[in-house]
Amino acid sequence: MPEQQVNHCQTDVHILVVDDEEKLGRYVCMLLEQMGYRATACVRIEEARHLLTLRTWHLVITDIVLPGENGFDLMRWVKQHYRELPIIAMTAHPTEAVNYQLGKFGFAAILQKPFSIAHLQQILQQIGLPLLTAQRL
Repeated sequence: MPEQQVNHCQTDVHILVVDDEEKLGRYVCMLLEQMGYRATACVRIEEARHLLTLRTWHLVITDIVLPGENGFDLMRWVKQHYRELPIIAMTAHPTEAVNYQLGKFGFAAILQKPFSIAHLQQILQQIGLPLLTAQRL
């Protein structure tokens, strides 16, 4: 899948979204665009690693359960190469054990699927991204 660049943004804050459900990745990018960010979606960890080398990114939002390598594998790689880059974990199964593991691995936040725009905005604000609004949400 070619990268999905979102246009008409107010900022140079770039967010990479990794989800094997292509439609969900594009939807999250659309929400981020409505908030004024630039977003790119990809479906595989290998593709995410490549995209991370092409520009400066400010945040990665990744699903945890992916075919082949998973969100934990991506987190390990990012922490080796881009130490300060925050990563938000998306999961549909936020059990106490999963939340503990995510925190232990160093994810900046956990985004439980399904999620609202308001919850996404709240998490972005908590991790220190500027709060923007391109359109009324």
